[in-house]
Amino acid sequence: MLDGYVATASPTSTGGQARMQEELHQVLDMSSLLGQAVDIAQTQITKLLKVRAEQTAHLSISRFLRYFTVNRLFADECEAVSGRGGTALKTVVNGHIKGFVTQMGDSERQRLAQVMDADVWDARDFGDTETAILSRISDASTRDAEDWTKSSTLWEHESDTAKLEAEPIFNGTATPSGKDRVRSAVLDEQKFILPSSAIAVINGIERFEHLTTGIPSMAQEIASSILEYLKLFNSRSCQLILGAGATRSAGLKNITTKHLAIASQALSFIINLIPYIREFVRRHSPGSGGVTSEFDKVKRLFQDHQAGIHDKLVEIMSGRAAVHVSAMKKIDWDDISPEQPNVNTYMETLTKETNTLHRVLSKHLPPSSLQDIMNPVFRSYREQWGKAYEEVAVKSPRGIERMLRDAELLKNRLSKLENANGLGDFLLEVIRGKDTGAQHLSAEPHKDGAATETTTKSAGSLSSGHTGQGGETGKS
Repeated sequence: MLDGYVATASPTSTGGQARMQEELHQVLDMSSLLGQAVDIAQTQITKLLKVRAEQTAHLSISRFLRYFTVNRLFADECEAVSGRGGTALKTVVNGHIKGFVTQMGDSERQRLAQVMDADVWDARDFGDTETAILSRISDASTRDAEDWTKSSTLWEHESDTAKLEAEPIFNGTATPSGKDRVRSAVLDEQKFILPSSAIAVINGIERFEHLTTGIPSMAQEIASSILEYLKLFNSRSCQLILGAGATRSAGLKNITTKHLAIASQALSFIINLIPYIREFVRRHSPGSGGVTSEFDKVKRLFQDHQAGIHDKLVEIMSGRAAVHVSAMKKIDWDDISPEQPNVNTYMETLTKETNTLHRVLSKHLPPSSLQDIMNPVFRSYREQWGKAYEEVAVKSPRGIERMLRDAELLKNRLSKLENANGLGDFLLEVIRGKDTGAQHLSAEPHKDGAATETTTKSAGSLSSGHTGQGGETGKS
């Protein structure tokens, strides 16, 4: 057909030769034709994508990753066919990616703030769903979760990937209730009793890592969003617990020892989780040394915050001890009238508050954290009560006996606490060393020895009959 067309063209006609050459170029230059077709297709698609920019920014992660994959594959095929890069299309898609990352970061922080404001900082059950999420995050330090990578495969049914984004319901209450026990999170062989806020954090972290797996080129930008997310949790939890903001946002009557202990556990949990997140970012962005080092800085912020909570507990108990010392100094120790109690109220209250503190902390904190709090508490007791008993004026042996009964009660009730470090024996020695008591006890050992033995037994009987159970201590 082409030979016939050439044969019919007039060789002597200049215009005919020109037309023939032009038509030959159009027929033979197929790549140019394909290039034009690709340009037209990309121009039309680019216009459509620009119009849908706002809707695209609010897609779910799974849908956005499919959107990204489809456009990437289309751009790659166009380039393979025509040899043209499709700069305009790629620019629009890249703009959509950045917009989605920014919008997602804002949305996740807003969602976390809402959960934290409604949180009553009680223990929440860490169920199978949460355990699976934590496992995916910890394993992602070395390999991506299969459930995340499926989101970018177009042949996977969307319902298989959308289940990852099902948002758990946080109503600020502990579940389950009744006889069902609240399960703990386990990370690095450590158990953590967590509130709703901490569980919300791992849900958010998984979504960030899910997106990073689908678009590794945005790893550094997404890592910055994760850092801001963690900083929000740290600062907001400080405002709610140490700043008592939860009394207004969640309607708590006051911040108790339990709230402080659970907040400490939440911080400790994230402190242990941060290295896994950092290694995930490092793996997806090998040259991001500056970003990954920021995770170590955030980890130190959490550690400082946790130390602040422990210091607050010590401060509360030291303050309570100071109140009881003041009450003790107002007692007329030489008053031996029958109306005087066998053991004074200040010591009853002090020992009950101390046992309550230890019971609550031992339930929610690991032994190392318990020691970090109780050791300074008992050091404070030793300093305050040792000085107070030395300075208080007692003029009669009977006054010394009354003071000894109080110290015996403290010894009996706190001796089972391993952190007490002989506090009771120390105070007994201080009291026995007072001038009036020492002279009397050495001068008449039989008379007062019998009396002391009797009162000691009486104090011991009172201690064994007292449960030491009471309301929460450490309120602020």
